[in-house]
Amino acid sequence: MKKGYLIVRLSITDSDFFQKYPPLSTAAMKKYNGKYLIRGGKFDVLEGEWPVDRTTVVEFDSYEMAKKCYESLEYTNAKEIRQQCAKSDFILIEGH
Repeated sequence: MKKGYLIVRLSITDSDFFQKYPPLSTAAMKKYNGKYLIRGGKFDVLEGEWPVDRTTVVEFDSYEMAKKCYESLEYTNAKEIRQQCAKSDFILIEGH
């Protein structure tokens, strides 16, 4: 079975308010067995543009499980906070 990945690119607009997001999003990811592969960290743009402050990649056992996590009540609460304090791209993709 192929895995599912949530890829998030964020530019934080309110750092103080954003602090409420990680604990809520982490709880949702854990509930659906999400494994953080990338969560912020140092990066260099070697080609092209990467106009965001922070990138996160979370791996799930399947595409369907990743989608359930994103659509869950737990993540909906986190998403509402994220949308108020950051500009973001949120992508669900199937992979190996």
